[in-house]
Amino acid sequence: MEVNELTGFRQNRQEDSGILGNAKAYTHTSVAILDAFAKSTTAKLGIHLSNIQKRNAFRHDTYVSKALHGMIYGFGSRSNNNALDAMRGLIHTPS
Repeated sequence: MEVNELTGFRQNRQEDSGILGNAKAYTHTSVAILDAFAKSTTAKLGIHLSNIQKRNAFRHDTYVSKALHGMIYGFGSRSNNNALDAMRGLIHTPS
């Protein structure tokens, strides 16, 4: 994630919007990205291309996921499309 993306979360919010974020290696270590996600009230999904459960044990848990509605990971480049499909379901589900 780029720093300008983090600061732009609340500025760019639209009524039917959500946040898809791939924090890459910061997924496992960044409290700053966790805090940025936590401040947003919109739907939020995390994306990771690799299967984090098949990697080093310290990668099995993520800081970022604690502020998300869910994580999509392990599908390579298809993870992005899977996350878009999941987000459509989140933002178009009646509350």
